[in-house]
Amino acid sequence: MELSKIADNLSIEQAQRILENFPYSPWQVVAATTGSYLVYKLAGFVKWWLIDPQFSPLRDAPGPDTYDSIIWGNMPKIFKAPPSKVHEEWMNKYGHTITYRGMFLGYRLCTKDPKALAHMVNHSYDYPKPAQIRYFLERMFGKGGVLFAEGEDHRRQRKIMNPCFGPAQIRDLMPIFLDKAFQLRDIWIRQVEESGQEDKEIDVMVWLTRATLDVIGLAGFDYEFNTLTEGEKNELVLAFMELFAPAQGPPFLALLSNFIPFLRMLPTKRARASAHSKEVMARIGKQLVQDKRAAVVAATSGSGGVEKKTVVGRDLLSVLIKANMARDVKDSERMSDEEVMGQIMTMLIAGHETTATSLTWLLYDLSQPEHKHIQNRLREELLTLKSDRPTMEELNSLPYLDAVVRENLRINSVVDSTIRCAGKDDYIPVSTPYTDKNGVERTEIRIAAGEQIFIPVALANRDKAIWGEDADVFNPDRWLEGNNSHPRSAEIPGVFSTIMTFLGGPRACIGYRFALMEMKALIFALIRDMAYELPDPAPKIERKSQ
Repeated sequence: MELSKIADNLSIEQAQRILENFPYSPWQVVAATTGSYLVYKLAGFVKWWLIDPQFSPLRDAPGPDTYDSIIWGNMPKIFKAPPSKVHEEWMNKYGHTITYRGMFLGYRLCTKDPKALAHMVNHSYDYPKPAQIRYFLERMFGKGGVLFAEGEDHRRQRKIMNPCFGPAQIRDLMPIFLDKAFQLRDIWIRQVEESGQEDKEIDVMVWLTRATLDVIGLAGFDYEFNTLTEGEKNELVLAFMELFAPAQGPPFLALLSNFIPFLRMLPTKRARASAHSKEVMARIGKQLVQDKRAAVVAATSGSGGVEKKTVVGRDLLSVLIKANMARDVKDSERMSDEEVMGQIMTMLIAGHETTATSLTWLLYDLSQPEHKHIQNRLREELLTLKSDRPTMEELNSLPYLDAVVRENLRINSVVDSTIRCAGKDDYIPVSTPYTDKNGVERTEIRIAAGEQIFIPVALANRDKAIWGEDADVFNPDRWLEGNNSHPRSAEIPGVFSTIMTFLGGPRACIGYRFALMEMKALIFALIRDMAYELPDPAPKIERKSQ
């Protein structure tokens, strides 16, 4: 007899008698059910942790045979070293393609082979960010930003955002870049003059961060931070700094919480500070979006609405909101308010700190005694421009400036690496065969769905097999020789200049043109009228990442 018919024929009195005679209490039933579920989850976790790696297709790839911890794998050694240093040592020993153990002993692939990199970045929707990285991005930016989005959501957001970062829009932002560049130059000149000496020691990282923060405030969403004149006093700036304050030591608890969700609920000091910062940023961001939308509606009232072809504006948020409101955009393609808010957070972090750090490294390199001739040569070329406020085209016409920027982005890539995972079982081709642990020569890498990949941006940019024996030397002249001195660089799948700094493929940095022109404007103002050298004694500078 069917169960439904039994239930229909069962009287309330009969059901009550069955329950009264049931040998277990409700609490025992709950405990047994909960216990069974926990045992099931624990068994799955142990299988994933200790058994699945034994069957990974990556287990025979070259790489270290030992690891430091049954929980952390090889990660403690990586955390203690400068960025990518351990990976570089392993690749020098084992070759261009290696594997090592990540968290909970999962195999992690690392390759700098150009063909393999091209396969992954050009099929980026098959190689998304791992769930753990997406959780981190969600904590920082919310679920709406283009950094968080994957698949169709990412494709849709990029389609709406592309007009914000085209050449025409960047050209309109040049006055902002130059205004802040000259403001910073004048501050430094005034500090030298007030010192009463011919030179003055300046912490350029602090000031460049303030300048680029002011730039992204105005260029990004027409918001004046005024950090160059007032310092870090703005409420949004303080919230931002609190959210991205450097961690003291390796963030082991944060890493564990990526794998063990209940740890995310612990009320740590860091969690409380992050929650407060996100509340402030969300409140101000929401007001910015509302104000911009109201301004767009007011400006287009009586004109029949907004269309994509009429999308113009100075700040990126205005352009984004106009593009999102355009009547020739399908409702299914529009961004939600949460997604628009996510772009504000993304522009804030990606639009200033990376540029400031990159320019800091450039000034550091140009200040080296052996690079004094590069600084002088660059200054001589900048002085050939007759205008004090050059256009985008005029700055782009300077070959040595362009070579210096390219070389700085190559050798000082701020984003040292990125993490992806295989969205499906796949075979990754390589341009140079490698030999696995069994002595078999391989022309492709077999990877299973879910396994992680460490993409070594900095190591690809400084690979001697690509760039020659002087790959670790700051040498702008290599870019004036075309590809003659580094023909294999054409194999690198970068969106800009055959380097991996801005990545490539569908997930390449959407704001790379913005970053390039902001850098060139700052270099023009800061190098043309001032000279730089290291203090005596020179400080010890180390590369570190968070």
